[in-house]
Amino acid sequence: MIRLDSVTKRFGTFDALKAIDLEVRDGEFMALLGPSGSGKTTLLRLIAGLAFPDSGRVLFADRDVTAMPVAKREVGFVFQHYALFKHMTVAENVGFGLSVRSRRTRPGKTEIRRRALDLLELVQLGKLGDRYPAQLSGGQRQRVALARALAVEPRVLLLDEPFGALDAKVRKGLRRWLRHLHQEMGLTSIFVTHDQEEALELADRVVVLDHGRIEQVGTPEEIYMQPATPFVSDFVGDTNSLPVTLGEGMAFLAGRPAFECPHLAFAKGKGTLTFRPHDVAAETPDRPGVVAIVGTAYRKGGVWRVEATMDGVQTPVEIDVDGALPCPQQGDRLCVAITRAQIFPDRVLAA
Repeated sequence: MIRLDSVTKRFGTFDALKAIDLEVRDGEFMALLGPSGSGKTTLLRLIAGLAFPDSGRVLFADRDVTAMPVAKREVGFVFQHYALFKHMTVAENVGFGLSVRSRRTRPGKTEIRRRALDLLELVQLGKLGDRYPAQLSGGQRQRVALARALAVEPRVLLLDEPFGALDAKVRKGLRRWLRHLHQEMGLTSIFVTHDQEEALELADRVVVLDHGRIEQVGTPEEIYMQPATPFVSDFVGDTNSLPVTLGEGMAFLAGRPAFECPHLAFAKGKGTLTFRPHDVAAETPDRPGVVAIVGTAYRKGGVWRVEATMDGVQTPVEIDVDGALPCPQQGDRLCVAITRAQIFPDRVLAA
């Protein structure tokens, strides 16, 4: 288990991380997700021992490793751009971490070679040990980098945007393979990504960061379906955000009832209503509906993705319409009901 207690990291006057509290469970696969500059790579480097906090503590189980250098933390680190040695064979690259250990803990050359070849079998590159990195594809190089990180038998595996330099098809295949490998080995693993699809597909839990603070920690289902803040709602998945007025358990859009919110029955004031494009349906008599005026529409899988404006509101929205129906045309008026939404009050006053 890894725990961060009120960890802060500054670069000059810039607060890269602000009093971060986080617990990573034993054997968990955790994703650090956020935009550029959110602090996710800095957080990973603090866990690795490649950087040190200005305040707060980093603990592995009950052991305080805050000031411990990377060489003593028993972590494996995989970088985005592989960082393989061009003059070494694939097997030599994998065994490098073992070969530079102190004489007391360093295995013999034969043992290092055996471990390297075993790990290459594990990452499905068993026949490529005598090749050089330049003779491999990008996806193969990343597997070599992962095998090298595993060679030192780490307690924790850390990955910094491991698939960022690869094309979409290769990334997708490697994601599935990495998830399977994690389950097989049972390591505690933490990876940094700005790709929300990657985070939701791979992770047991996702940490969403913005401006050095944690916005939400939760399972992929919780992050996507129950965003805790407007930032999470907007950042994860396709999301529409509209200004509403709250009152009598209802969110009003341009003066018209748009969504029932009985949990806010005693609140009034301004707020933001967020919903996914697929969270709409044809209006039904028992549900408030709004009129959407079609701007453009295009095919997206089995639906029409429609860009529209709600009547009386300037902010455009995207909604999904049944793909079996004729394609909506510019200027068409669609009567839709928002079936699922999140409401974030700007200010709530007792009625």
